[in-house]
This record gives sequence, structure tokens and C-alpha cells, in this order.
Amino acid sequence: MAFLSFPLEVLQKIAAFLVTAHRPSLYAFTLTNKACHAAAIFLVFRKIVITVDDRKELRRDVDRLIETLSRTDSFRHIRRITIKGALRPSAKRTEGFGRQTPWWHDIGLAEVLLDEEVVYYDDLYTVYDGGVIEKSSEEDMAWAPVVNLLQAKIHLEDLVYDCQSQFPPSLLRILHEQHPQCRLHHLTFRFQTLLWGIPYSYEMELATSPSLHRVKVTCALRDSHGDDDFNLEAMMELTSGLAPNLKEVIFLNLLPGSSLKSVRPRGLWQGLPGFTGGKVGTLTSLSLKGYSRLNSPKMLQNWARYTDFAFLEHLTLGGGYNTGCYGAKMSGLSGETMEWVSQNHFFPRVKTLNVYLTRDDDFHKKPNYCEHAVSFFHVFEALEELSINGSMDSPILDTVLSHHGQTLKKLSFHPFENYFETSGGHNRLDMPLEFTQDRVLQIEAQCPILEELTVPVKRNKSSASEARIYRCFGRMKSLRSLFLILDCSNRRVTRNSTYNPKFDAEDQKPLDNGSHPFLKRGELKETFINCAVDELLARSIWGTINQNKSGRRLERLKLWATGAGEYGVNRSLGCTFSAMVQSLARSWLFERVPRNDEEESFTVRELGHGKKANDQQNQSYLAYRHDPEIWEVLRSIWPAKEGSRDWQDDWLSFPLQVEDFSY
Repeated sequence: MAFLSFPLEVLQKIAAFLVTAHRPSLYAFTLTNKACHAAAIFLVFRKIVITVDDRKELRRDVDRLIETLSRTDSFRHIRRITIKGALRPSAKRTEGFGRQTPWWHDIGLAEVLLDEEVVYYDDLYTVYDGGVIEKSSEEDMAWAPVVNLLQAKIHLEDLVYDCQSQFPPSLLRILHEQHPQCRLHHLTFRFQTLLWGIPYSYEMELATSPSLHRVKVTCALRDSHGDDDFNLEAMMELTSGLAPNLKEVIFLNLLPGSSLKSVRPRGLWQGLPGFTGGKVGTLTSLSLKGYSRLNSPKMLQNWARYTDFAFLEHLTLGGGYNTGCYGAKMSGLSGETMEWVSQNHFFPRVKTLNVYLTRDDDFHKKPNYCEHAVSFFHVFEALEELSINGSMDSPILDTVLSHHGQTLKKLSFHPFENYFETSGGHNRLDMPLEFTQDRVLQIEAQCPILEELTVPVKRNKSSASEARIYRCFGRMKSLRSLFLILDCSNRRVTRNSTYNPKFDAEDQKPLDNGSHPFLKRGELKETFINCAVDELLARSIWGTINQNKSGRRLERLKLWATGAGEYGVNRSLGCTFSAMVQSLARSWLFERVPRNDEEESFTVRELGHGKKANDQQNQSYLAYRHDPEIWEVLRSIWPAKEGSRDWQDDWLSFPLQVEDFSY
């Protein structure tokens, strides 16, 4: 059948595929002919993103958008509008998360860990940082262009507000009047007047709006000025019925800088106007991230008073990147909390579960931690997506795979342990669960429909045994997206009494380093070799996985080299080592080109372009000052080449040993 004679339904299915597979091709598809344009134009304008900066640009951008929509008769296609940016940046607003923390981008992690929340426990945070936006005020009227857009004949289903400015009253009014069925996703929600006794009327109008469907709230027990923050308590009451259609809640809990200076008892929460108690809500999604105090059952006990866990379909408990040791203890699920959950609740509808686990054994041993975790994962039925970060043992992995493996489509494991050397008066010997070849094959055998996988692979100097692990991923027939955490740590140095590697005479010598007197030169050399990930090595990993890939093709591979310098102690090797590692440990993204059916057609790019300035700063530091012993170890691996500008021209990854071998 000639392409031009395809029926409309077929062309629409082609267009729908292009939306997710390769959006630029969707635009080209609409220009092919009138039939393709008619089939695809509704997808081009189905989702619109408006980025707000200043008022003049907002009016200009929206006017152009309206003109385009009018010319193409496409108002009727709009279903979702997302608003980002900030119309009125406030110099007073200082929040300890997200875009207020530029080093997250400086070290290149913004591109690597796209879905992580960045939580800092020393940044400033102010909850009551300005007045509430007034109806018909100058600030409110600045949103007139967006209001005009919503007054057009559109069938809006979702409005996503991810803007740092307060949600304008004029926008809420137009939602209520012309789009009463539209779901409002407010991703910067926060009460600012809870200390007034009775919150400002507009804040209550927004919080109890029938349009409100999803909220993301940043909060703390107390802010950097010593003011108590009751947003958590207020949101719990909203979920019980004050916000009649609220179904999804995301909490990012902070422990701000200076918030612990005041030792006075926290004030008494007075409750929201209209809250009478006695009812429970029916949230379908609950996320508690950051400093969530999940090491005790109390937090979940409080939530259970306001929402019925039996209605939850998506649940996130704990987590947030860079939580630190203290933050990790307070941000993860302890054995005690998991025991309470398994004894008191059941989650028949949860399909997506993300959990952050902690042994919480700094002061007392917790010998039943693993048993409680196993019981916890049994209270969920047939999960489709699961992510586990933190303390894991083999029985936990076995339980997860045997109980949920048959239904899992997306799976993420990132095991790690507390880096303090002692806990409960004893030396800490916990080692992060290592995903050996046998464990990868266990995942392959027990997860037959798995499409997306995140898992660590222990770097071993690009050896044949390491290459075998990469090759195992090719056996996963349904796998299309893979994220490998290339683990360059070596905690065996301090946590395994039987670990005694043999090196030659020079490498057997201990470092003359006050913070790491236990570390041999050979062990430092292995760390440098393992964290050095250049494009050639990355391509070898991609090729090894794809060489014998069964089932569907691998569409995406992300590589993240991390953990260099982690030896099971909470001490750093110093600035010289850190500067070198940041240059050696590179991250890569491979993506199959959907427009080309050739097996070898893919793109590869290095992630973390934001760290270029940081790399230059590191090289400037190393050029004028460095630890001579660490420098000598590096140069023993990669001597200077003739004509090279600096050491960065000299290093290469050790090639992957991909000789023929059997499983």
C-alpha cells in the first residue's frame, strides 16, 4: 500500500509513535503532505510549555503562540499547559533545593540523575518570605496573557504550574469559570501565612480549590530564621477532604541551615479553618522525600490518620541525593518503621514503589533489619515499578525478585551503606550489596518483562570478569533502557579483614597520608584505573551488551562512574585526588537513532557539560599545587606523552577485555 493512501487511523498511530520516539520527526511528519498534517497536528499542540521570565517577554511569547494557534486552527488540540520559570523573582526567597544550588550543575550531575531531588542540610530556607499575591494587583494582572490564552476555546485537561512565582488569583478564577474539569498540578505550593492564626483567604481558596489535583511542597520543621513551618500539618489536613480532588502529594522535607539554633519547643499547630477531623482522604500518590524522619514509624502513623493507604497506587518513602550521613539516617525507612508497616497496613493498589532504606544502627545494633525489610516487601502485590536505594542484603533482593519479578517492568537498585566507621560501639562492617554476574542473571531469569533497569556494576580494571557482567544484560529480552552505576569504591580496605591484595614492592607501600594510613599505593592506583571512563571504554560496554542482545534492541544506555575514593571511612583523600577523579570519572549516554533501522546507528554524548568550568578550575589548581605522592601514583599509570599539554592528554581507560568467553 502506498504511503499516501494510508488511512487516517494508521497515520495517527505513526504520529503517536513519533511523539515519544523522536519528536523532531513529528514536526517533519506534519510537513509531508496534507494527510500527514491532519493526522499529526493535534499532537504538536497537545502539550504546550510556557517559560516565564519577565512580563514583556511573557506577553510577546503568548501573543505569538495565540497567533500560531489561530493560523493553524489548533486551539482545540490543547490538552496540557505547563508554566515554568519565575515572573517576579524574589531576592528574599532562599530555599535549600533545586535551582538554588548551582554546584549540582557544576559537577555534572544534573544531566546524570535527572529524577533525583537535591537536598542540602546546610542551605538557608525561609518559609514566610513575602506577602501573598493580591487579586487584581499589578503582579496578578501581569498574567493577563496567559488568562487570555485560557479564555480561548480550548479543552484544557491539565495545567502544570512549576513556576517560582505565587499562583495568580486571575489564573485560578479562569480555571474555575471556564475549565472546571481541568486538573491543577501545583509544583511550587506553599502556605506562607500559617503563623497568622487564620491563613490569608486567597491561600485557603487556592488550597481548597476543586481544581487542585497534585501538589509539591517544600517544608521544614523550622526555617533558618527560627520560624516554625506547619506546611506538613496543613497538607495532611487538606488531604483528608478540605481539598476535595487532591490526589497526588509530593513532600520535600528540609533541615535548613541555622534551623537548629533555637532550642525552644515547637509551637502548637492550630489547624486549618474548616477542618473537623474524623475523615480520611483517598490519595493515589504520596511521596515523602528528603529529611522525612522515616527512621521512626511516627511519620507514617500521622499520615495514616489523614489518608487511606489502601487507595495508594504510587508510593515514595525517603530519598533525595546528597542527603549525607545524618540526613540518610533520618531520610530512610528503618527496620522499625518497616516492621510497623508490615504489621499494620496493606497496599493492594500500589504499582510503583520507591524506597530509601537505612539500618539506623548508629547507636544500637539492629539485628532484625533484614527480616523486617523482607516482611515489608511482602505487603505489596505485583509491583510494576520498583526502586530501592540504601542498605540491602541478599534475602531482600531474593524476596523482591521472587515476589515481584514476574510483573516488574522498571527496576532500580542502588545499594549503599553508612560511611561512618563505627556504630553502636562496634566497627561497622556493612558492605553495599554487590551485583555479581550471578545476581544479574538472577534478575534476567526472574524478571521476564523487564524494560528498564538501573543497577551498579563493580569496576574491576576492565577485566574479563567485568566484561562478562556487561554481556549478561544482552540476555534480557525485553530490556530497552539500561542505567549502569559504575561503582569505583573499595570498602573492603577497611571492612573486610580477609582482604589482603598483593602488589609489587612499590605499590605495596602505604600512602604517607594522615587520613588514610591504611591505604596502599596499589589500592589508590586501582581506584584511578577504575574511575577512568573515556569514550572508547564506554563504546566497548555498549557494544558488548548489544553484540548478542536477544529480543528487542537496547534503545538507551547511561553510564555513571561514581564512588572513587570511598574506602569505608568518612574521610577525604584531599583536593588533589578529588580534582583528578572529577576529570577521570566521566558519564555517557547512548541512544539508538529511531529514524535509522541500521543496527549500528546510535548517538553517544558525554553527560555533564555544566562541569567544564569546574574542570578548568581543577586543572588550574593542579598546575600550581598538588599532593606529590598522589600525583606520582597517577603518573605511574599514565606517564607524560611527548607533546602533551597536561596530564589530561595522557590518560586512557584500560580497554575492556572482551575476548570470547562463555557464560
